[in-house]
Amino acid sequence: MTADDDDPYDLVGVTEIAAALGVGRARADVITRYRSFPLPVVARERIRLWRRRDATAWLDRHRPNWGGWPPAS
Repeated sequence: MTADDDDPYDLVGVTEIAAALGVGRARADVITRYRSFPLPVVARERIRLWRRRDATAWLDRHRPNWGGWPPAS
């Protein structure tokens, strides 16, 4: 765990989730709509964002071989 893991403003969107899972954005969108997936902290008409720590916890539990977040570009 790093200091960034506790940053409430460290947010990820569907694009980052898709990249982490190695799937397309459409598939990541479906996954983020599962009832068990955390609710987004930002939900607007064209964007949904989750706390990275919440998405990480879900991915660790439901996709144990997901591989982690890609390096920031």
